[in-house]
Amino acid sequence: MNNNGTSLSWSAGWTAAVQRPSEGFHKNWAQDGFADQTVRQIVRVTGSGTSARIKLSHRYGTAPLELAGATIALTDKGAAERAGSVRPLTFGGARSVRVPAGEEIYSDAAEVHVAPFESLTVSLYFARPTGPASFHAQAYATTYRAAGDQLAAADPAVFGETTVSWYHLAAVELADGGPARDDTVVVFGDSLTDGFGSTIDGNRRYSDALAERLADQGTPRPVLNQGIGGEPAAQRFGMVRRPGR
Repeated sequence: MNNNGTSLSWSAGWTAAVQRPSEGFHKNWAQDGFADQTVRQIVRVTGSGTSARIKLSHRYGTAPLELAGATIALTDKGAAERAGSVRPLTFGGARSVRVPAGEEIYSDAAEVHVAPFESLTVSLYFARPTGPASFHAQAYATTYRAAGDQLAAADPAVFGETTVSWYHLAAVELADGGPARDDTVVVFGDSLTDGFGSTIDGNRRYSDALAERLADQGTPRPVLNQGIGGEPAAQRFGMVRRPGR
């Protein structure tokens, strides 16, 4: 729903395949999870919209996940958010939410004006111990962590810890008041699709290059990466139509 109480038609602007907690190829926080910590994650969308919502995944959890608060904002640089763009995220109207083990949930809509190839910053505050975190190991994007509730922190220096994985964040969906797109491209595959060898924070996966090429050719559309490093090489990327909701 938007601020006028009317229904929005959502289209995915960014997604990541969710994985079971593991050591992965780089240091990560998945097996230990979080406790009284804020996690700030950055994703680049290939769609556009005036409203955004996130999908939280607790797919591999064995006990309920308690999220004490969350925000979404336009990204400035590193862990910094663009001034004036920070919006609180709610879940059924509440700032906090309890996600049952094995479940995924969506936030409510937040007013965020974002263009294709802009980055969004999603910050999650976990007040209580989470246990192992469902995550995406090879993000090739920096994720930041700080002690305590730093959702309102304007100084990025408080986020002194980093890793290159995404945690509990499975999708960012966008809406602009019009119908949902049905021409979204989804790529599937192993580490080559996931982005192996890409420059950290460079958005240089082949799915990024495909989205940019489609835009350059006058046929822009969201391109979603569902690759997982280590998956069978026989899984090749495919172009699919995603029905609007």
